[in-house]
Amino acid sequence: MSRLVIRYRHGGSTSGMGGGVWRDLGELIRTAGLAGRLPPVRRRTAEYVAEFDRVVAPIMARFSSGGYLDDATYDVCAKLSFLLAAYAATAGVLFRRDLAVLGGAVARVYDDLIDSGTDDTVDTWVAALFRGEPATPRSDRERLLHALYRELERRLDRGRDDPVYAALLALHDNQVRSRRQRDPAIAPALLTDITVAKGGHAMVVCVGLLHPALTERQIAVVHELGVALQLLDDYLDVAADRRSGITTAATRHELTLAHVCRRLRELRPTLRACYGRDQPLGAVLYLNLWLAFVRHRFPGWPARRRPFRVLVRSARRRIRSVNTRRESV
Repeated sequence: MSRLVIRYRHGGSTSGMGGGVWRDLGELIRTAGLAGRLPPVRRRTAEYVAEFDRVVAPIMARFSSGGYLDDATYDVCAKLSFLLAAYAATAGVLFRRDLAVLGGAVARVYDDLIDSGTDDTVDTWVAALFRGEPATPRSDRERLLHALYRELERRLDRGRDDPVYAALLALHDNQVRSRRQRDPAIAPALLTDITVAKGGHAMVVCVGLLHPALTERQIAVVHELGVALQLLDDYLDVAADRRSGITTAATRHELTLAHVCRRLRELRPTLRACYGRDQPLGAVLYLNLWLAFVRHRFPGWPARRRPFRVLVRSARRRIRSVNTRRESV
């Protein structure tokens, strides 16, 4: 992590987001040690969609008039579920689909709420909710987040001393602080600090849903993984972030896919030392690197659609068809 952080702080730039196809391909090939056997993607997607319909959809339909029951929400929850299932298998902990899809739904609604916040009353309300204090919702979106989070908390059934709660509050603090990324003159050191904290704490929260009582060593490994994935998101979202006026290392031409590949290569021995193996998590991470390469270098493929979203739509159609047949019997 330190080498990339120092490069940001010294203002060093790379060759930019334009060229570098062969450089990125070379880095992907050098990162092939992460490759492994992938889970059955189509079948797992259908399982995650069905779990979303069972656990999350009834809450969303009740509190948001179905406004979040779209492909984007299913997509977020399915992708997070794939990542967390791979982590659980690597770390040897139980994977719970209900916690994974609820975590994805909370993240989706939370991000929208924080992004739309115009004053600190929303920030204060969310902090109270995450601390387990009384937090009376005042809007439709707050009511939805309140209902989803309380259901997640109920199913998690942990004491407040579990590391997941400290990471959640730290994540919220840095999400609020990330609004400073709307300033194009944000200092490089502050931008790096926000990026590292936001990505790292987010991953600790997500993994902590499945892995109770994370040790300090595990937290450090998961935090570094989260930083790499945050950088991958910034790399992918560079065009949208520029349109929205959000400053990242990618919008400043200081980040390439090669940076992310190198970070994950450096993380691999740490993963193996911590968990005794790096699979199947490595395979899912490597797949995401290739998907990021294709989406970034060939934005028209697949035409106006994302691979996961295609699978999600197909699964939703199949489930609706099955449910319709059952109702007609």
